[in-house]
Amino acid sequence: MALKILVLSTTNSTLGPMAQGFLDYYSSNKTKVVSAGLKPLPINKMTLKVMDSLGIPVEKSRKSFEDIEEITFDYIFTFSRKANELAVKTAKKAQIFHLEMDSLDTIKGSEKEIKKSFKASRKELQNYCIEFTENHLQNKIKKV
Repeated sequence: MALKILVLSTTNSTLGPMAQGFLDYYSSNKTKVVSAGLKPLPINKMTLKVMDSLGIPVEKSRKSFEDIEEITFDYIFTFSRKANELAVKTAKKAQIFHLEMDSLDTIKGSEKEIKKSFKASRKELQNYCIEFTENHLQNKIKKV
């Protein structure tokens, strides 16, 4: 049975899809990763650009929290205080990982400046997901 991972964020339009893409990629798709938003918005076009440049898809398995709240997850990732509070309150058996990050939904500036911010957040998320996969999933994935 595949390990189930929930990536829970406020809008699920920027950080959530990026983290989902990295977790799918670094776990060799041997996990079931779902991203959900408390107040979902359409995926941000810059999210698609910066992840497409790495060849990592981000549009699959995006949901709203109401669609998945009855599912039991092994791990939950959160990036906002609200998402973390909800995860702590509703998680059944999941281990929760929280990385406080600035929202990319409200970034302002030129396209170049916005892209730079997205790339910096992407790099931070990529490193976080690599570390998580190496420290928490490698042995469990081999057993599956």
